[in-house]
Amino acid sequence: RPCVPIRARTVKTRRAHRRRVRVPRDLKAHDAIMHASVASGAVAAAARRASFRNSVDNSMASLRRPKRVVTSARRRRSSTPRAHHGPMTNLQFTPDSALAGGLILGSMVVAKRLNSGRNLGVSGDTKAFARGEGRATRAAFLIGLLAAGYAAPMILGAQAAVPMVDATRAIAAGALVGAGSSLGGGCTSGHGISGIGRLNVRSVAFTCVFMVVGAITVAATGTMDELHVSQATKTIDMLARSPEAKTILYAKIFAAGAAVQGVLYALAKREGGGITDVVKKLELVSESVAGLFFGLGLVVSGMTNPAKVAGFLAVTTQAFDPSLMFVMGGALALVVVSMFLAKNALGVSRPAMAREFSTTPKYVDKSVLIGGALFGAGWGLGGVCPGPGLVNLVLNSGREITLWCVAYFAAQAVQQKLSSEYSLE
Repeated sequence: RPCVPIRARTVKTRRAHRRRVRVPRDLKAHDAIMHASVASGAVAAAARRASFRNSVDNSMASLRRPKRVVTSARRRRSSTPRAHHGPMTNLQFTPDSALAGGLILGSMVVAKRLNSGRNLGVSGDTKAFARGEGRATRAAFLIGLLAAGYAAPMILGAQAAVPMVDATRAIAAGALVGAGSSLGGGCTSGHGISGIGRLNVRSVAFTCVFMVVGAITVAATGTMDELHVSQATKTIDMLARSPEAKTILYAKIFAAGAAVQGVLYALAKREGGGITDVVKKLELVSESVAGLFFGLGLVVSGMTNPAKVAGFLAVTTQAFDPSLMFVMGGALALVVVSMFLAKNALGVSRPAMAREFSTTPKYVDKSVLIGGALFGAGWGLGGVCPGPGLVNLVLNSGREITLWCVAYFAAQAVQQKLSSEYSLE
């Protein structure tokens, strides 16, 4: 055997030792990797089996459940938007708020008559703009109405959403109300309160016609069902008294409106009867205040709720709601008594902000009867008249009330154009 130096043998021994130590370490790492891969494979296999079972269960469930066949007619019905969804609702008989709202309305009718000398009529002001004769005072009144829709939740508290008819019906109703009020020269405020309050025979005839036609329209066209109002409950038995806090609030609104108009009347009288710049500015303020408080009176009375209007016209059903009788009764009583006292007891011979009181025709002709019939048909079809329509444009804004207002203004403009060409009035 050849002789190997000690240093060389030491190096070889170290290398062999390293090889002996390194091999077991590699085997242990290999075993650990193999065990880990087997475990992950088992987990993956279990997940695949669970996913397969779920897919089989879903397939079996779909086979057991019958498929729903969607016809073209059903698809059209489901895609057609409706103005109101939900269960049928019951009306409530609200004489307290109706009477309070009527008194607020009547106070503004009297204030406008004594201050500016004109009759309060919403359709009359909109008709003037359709005729191209709109003035700043008329615009101030209409702006006040719109402001009432904005201020009502802040003054009266949160207001519940009201039902509205569908878009097609809203357009038809707005057009009929616009044409009828333009042809007949008034609406529920102009004829129903201001005109009858002055014992005008023309206003009495117009009001009687649109009341009768409105009731017939509600019964013939199913307005109650369209507004989701239940006819199985007797509304007059559903008495809802106003809480004491609400009654006090209504009294404050009435007193505030009357006080502001009284102050404006006194300030105008201090000008000596002349139509000065100060008086003109006072008239603008008076008109805007009248519009604001008149709009609040409409909200308090329930006139802005088409369901209550339809219930009032549904005289042949159990759902008949006599609340609006208290609205007109309270307003008319205040107007008649106040104007009688102003003329006979106080000796008022002219308004504070104008040279004389405006006058309206008192005869009954075919335009009044036809206009009343058209107005009543539109009122019964949608449950909305000009004043509440403008207030709801802000208070309960939506597509249907917007279409109603557009159709109303367009119909008034068309009627005025036809009237000027063919002398329909």
